[in-house]
Amino acid sequence: MPSSSSNSNVVIAAPSVRVPSIHLGAGPVIGKLATPGTLGGLFTDSGELATIAPSGELVIVAPRIPKSSNPFEFPIDIALPGSPVGPGDLSGPKPVGPNFPLPQVPTATAETIQPLNTSAYWNSWFVGGTGPASNNLIANSTYTLTLDVAAFDYAALRAKPESSGAKVDRAFEATINDLSTPEIILNIKPMVPEGSGLRLADGKDSYLMKVDLRKLRQPNTEAAKQYHDGSIIIDELSKQGNAGSIQVTVTAESKGCATIAFAIFKGLVPLDHLVQRVSIGETSTSAPVCDSADPKQANALSGGLDSLREVSLGMEGSGASTTASAALHIFDFYSYSMAVFVDGRPGKNQSVYGWQTASSVVEFLTTDYFQNEILQARKDSADKKPGSYVRVAQELSKVLFATKPGNSTEADAKNALAAFKAIVREAQGSPVVVVRVASDIAGGQNRSIYVPLGILGAKGDGAVLDRPIIVVQPMALERYPSRDKCIGDWMFAVPDGLENVSDTIMPPGFFPAKLPGARILDIKKLREYLAAAADPPVPLVSTSPPAVGLVVLAHQDEGVMWFGQSTDHIMPQDIAKNFPPGSVGIFAACSAASAKGRNAALLQRLNEQGIDTLIASPFTIDAGYGVVFASSFAEVVAETSPNKPPPTILQVFDRAIARTAQKFKDKTDGEYGELGLEYVLLGNPAIKLCAPQP
Repeated sequence: MPSSSSNSNVVIAAPSVRVPSIHLGAGPVIGKLATPGTLGGLFTDSGELATIAPSGELVIVAPRIPKSSNPFEFPIDIALPGSPVGPGDLSGPKPVGPNFPLPQVPTATAETIQPLNTSAYWNSWFVGGTGPASNNLIANSTYTLTLDVAAFDYAALRAKPESSGAKVDRAFEATINDLSTPEIILNIKPMVPEGSGLRLADGKDSYLMKVDLRKLRQPNTEAAKQYHDGSIIIDELSKQGNAGSIQVTVTAESKGCATIAFAIFKGLVPLDHLVQRVSIGETSTSAPVCDSADPKQANALSGGLDSLREVSLGMEGSGASTTASAALHIFDFYSYSMAVFVDGRPGKNQSVYGWQTASSVVEFLTTDYFQNEILQARKDSADKKPGSYVRVAQELSKVLFATKPGNSTEADAKNALAAFKAIVREAQGSPVVVVRVASDIAGGQNRSIYVPLGILGAKGDGAVLDRPIIVVQPMALERYPSRDKCIGDWMFAVPDGLENVSDTIMPPGFFPAKLPGARILDIKKLREYLAAAADPPVPLVSTSPPAVGLVVLAHQDEGVMWFGQSTDHIMPQDIAKNFPPGSVGIFAACSAASAKGRNAALLQRLNEQGIDTLIASPFTIDAGYGVVFASSFAEVVAETSPNKPPPTILQVFDRAIARTAQKFKDKTDGEYGELGLEYVLLGNPAIKLCAPQP
């Protein structure tokens, strides 16, 4: 706080913003104990307001706080600077809380030591942005996004906010509490998914932010008051009051809802994680409503390391957010990779581990070596060798959880793997794990990399995990529609034959005649189906039409797919159909989710056109397996009963994989049960099938 005697011992906060206090006694300590002579801001275990006398004695100065208040925080209104008063009274103005005024307590001297502030907020705003919290942008326009950290939530200082704010993670607060540290350097990595409507115009992989912690401990309350009164603009408030800031140049390319995530590290230690949400329109008044026009409800800026466990970063849809049991995030920097694992078990306080991997995870996933290891595992499965996928699981685990010898983060890597194993071992069923990979910035965006982490659940001697896990990975555009959405319109793009696939693999009648939807047999009809764009995109709040389930059995390579001849194919540019919210795509096609070349281009285009969930493999799928998987999937969908709760797309997928394995076992006596581990589920695993009519 300022050293001015006019407000030397007054804590100033924005309306409705709570000021952290100190909890004395046997309970947890929030912040540092005040120096003798400090007044106010301390609470005993029983809830009395206390102070520390110059002698060091604890003095109770107010009765117990009502139960409705947070025992660790005391809300006070903004106090205006006043004239200093003499000894025997509080120096400066007397802020009034909602329950009772702070009492006047005699002190030994008029000179008192200021209370320690441990709160801090991230603030963000776009120069030229409009609407709630300035996060409404116009397509084909470039903006400067300012991100700063300060003692105040700027949005809470004004009735009409022009910025977005989020409280820093408790790991950051612990750093503020360490009075021996005057400043820190943060490494901030921005992440803009490939295919989203945003692009980083400067193309930087990361930014450095110097944070003066003293400006957080002693905030500039006068600047906050002036901004609250409208005397200064937000740029001036930031200039006077921030402890650190960066500016990011962003281009809004296409209308829709988009996000920018910021991974924040202090050295190799994860300190926080932010998600900035934006709404992009063709004009300043046509930006889409992304869940809510109210910035507080829309949560335009959210933060905290535990947010890494959120299944979706997007803010579209009115369904409740889903939080996973754990999260594994990989961030590729220029010369190294950082991994962050979040343990979400109750009682673990969302333990967060961060380490520097010994080698690039992204490079490993895109090598021919990894692909060949998968092919060998399939061969071993067909030959009925036990634990055929265990070796692949072990190697993937080593790449993910190994550091270079002597690296300072080696203990975190080992502890993260131990926590991961414990989560799976203690889970009642298969736990949900969120996986995200952020490659280096290329062309202003992060390339989509899909990790078949489910392989870690392979069974056999030396297994990495005790049981299978449910892996959820994001798509570039994350839209989680409301709960009343369901898949009720099925289209099966499955031909009678594929190029270079024999009749023994695709015999007549291989695909069930009784279908829960329609079937497309030739590439021309599929092209016409995907090109139809007569209707505009359907708003997420609409209850009709039902979501679409699209099952495709095709050859695929470098972003194009075909049935009979590779020269007669479908490109991403051919897809113009607007799919209803909640729609799902299932690709029994080779390498549809591969990180190599442009293999993921088709999936990306379908995502842009409304597909919210995709099931595909990053590896070359054997044609024989793909044929049986597509037919098994159709059978499972057709068996949906009106007398039972509708299954989720994840449950249908699991049943189709199990049925495919059983068919191979019955026909060839081979073990194909774990080949399904190669598939990845991208997007929303909880979308349900519509209940069929009795």
